[in-house]
This record gives sequence, structure tokens and C-alpha cells, in this order.
Amino acid sequence: MKFLLTWALALTTLSAQALTIGAYNIRNFDYDERYRITTNKPELAGIIKNLNVDVLSVEEIHDTAKWDEFVAKSLPGFDTEVTRCGGDHGQRLGFLYNKSTVEMLAFNEDLSVSNPGGPGTCDSGSRPMAIALFQVKATKQRFFGITLHLKSGNQGSSMMKRQKQYDIIKKTIQELKSKTGVQDFYFAGDLNTTEYGNKGADFTQLSRVVKDLGMVNLTDRVGCTAYWWGGTDDGVENPTTLDHVIATPGLIKGQPKPLVYGHCAKVQCRQARVQDLGVSYEGVSDHCPITATIQ
Repeated sequence: MKFLLTWALALTTLSAQALTIGAYNIRNFDYDERYRITTNKPELAGIIKNLNVDVLSVEEIHDTAKWDEFVAKSLPGFDTEVTRCGGDHGQRLGFLYNKSTVEMLAFNEDLSVSNPGGPGTCDSGSRPMAIALFQVKATKQRFFGITLHLKSGNQGSSMMKRQKQYDIIKKTIQELKSKTGVQDFYFAGDLNTTEYGNKGADFTQLSRVVKDLGMVNLTDRVGCTAYWWGGTDDGVENPTTLDHVIATPGLIKGQPKPLVYGHCAKVQCRQARVQDLGVSYEGVSDHCPITATIQ
């Protein structure tokens, strides 16, 4: 009876194993040359620790050596892997993950989205895809994570490039499923869906991709994920939705719990002045981290 009780408790523990995944565009870590701002590392460390995340897709890692140093010094228990390439602006991307809950089995960067239809190059075009195979330590479930930072802008040419990038992403996921047998995926990051909040063309475009892949946009209702000046020099910053976490149903156990953090949570996605957005906006990033607990 004692053995049966112990086994039942173990099964309960495994089935209740939480898995939280997220995304965070950390503005040109460790120094943004446009605004001459060095990343506020104590603030960034506090933000990330507060996420309680298992796997975090990260973007705009400009200085990879300083990023590795920051993770080792300020985020004990975490490890990281980022791409060697970063496109036109050297904005590398990849993963930060909790070593006690997940392990990374493989990592690769794919330049096919950098210049769709042409030869991918390391230091030109858009950022590559970062692709990693993970395994949840408690349950041995394997899944692929894909970190993305798609073409920015709301011009027609930008929209067209993002559509080509989505086509490549769909093909990549379908091929990985076929070749590896792993059926569970998430993709996340700054998808630059500039018209998502008002259900414009970006909303339609991404919704179609999610449906075609049979996936779920876990963070569809977080309210906003970033702030920008809004095109008017009035001192008031405007909320927007650029970042997403999207997963296959096989990764989702129970009701997903999506959250947004940082200044987006502080002002509850309302219009706000810079001083009201605070340190996370001025010293870390215009984007906010988003997470979804799915198991």
C-alpha cells in the first residue's frame, strides 16, 4: 500500500509539472547605439527572475559575450544559447532556459528567413531563426522551440516579407515533424505585428499561419507587449502588440495562463508618459516580457 501511495504521488507530481515559456525582446543588449543607453542589468535580472520561466525566447542580443557573462553572474541556474548571426543590425537571438527543469538537446540557426528567396547571409537582411530541441526533465517530453524576430515595419514591402517568412516557418515546422518524429513545437518572439491590436492585416496574416499549423496563440489576450511614441511628439507613449508565444496543442495541459510583465503590466496597457512607464522602459527595452504557463 505504501508503494502504491508513493507511486500515485509521483504520478501526481509529474502530471502537475508546470512548464512556462515566454519571449522578451531586450533592446540591443548591452548597448543601444541609437539612444546611447546601456542596458540596466540589475533591472533586467529582476524582471527575468520574476517570470519564473522555464524557456524564454530572447531577441536583440547585440553583445553575446556580455550576455553570457550577465546570465552566468546574475541568473544562477539558467543557461543560454544564441545565434552567431544577427542580420543587418547584429541583433542575435536564441534561448534562456532553466537547467533544473529543462535540458537543451540540440541547437541550430537557420538563415532561410533572413532573405526569403535569396541566399541567406549572416550579417545582412533580417535575423535568422533560432531552433532548439528541449526535453522536460520531469516528464521526458520533447519539444522544439523556435525564436523569431521578423521584418519590422507596416509598409507593404514589410508585410510581404513577413508573409514569405511565415511560409518558411510553416515549412520548417512541417519538415522537422516529419524528419524527427517530434510533434510538439512552440515559436515565439517579436513578430512585428504592427496592426495586430486593431485586427488589421497583421492579425489576419498571423491568425492564418496559426490555424494552418493547428497551433494556439497562447498570448493573444495579454493586451499589449510593447510601447512606442505613436507617431506624435506629445510625450505620450502608445501600447502595441508585437510579440507572441504560439504552441502546438500537445504542449498544452489545462488552461494556459498568459501574462505580460514590466511597464506593460505597470500601466495596464494604457497610454502613458515615459516617466510613468519607468525603468523597465527607459533602461531595458520598449518591449515587455510575455509568458504562458501551459502545463
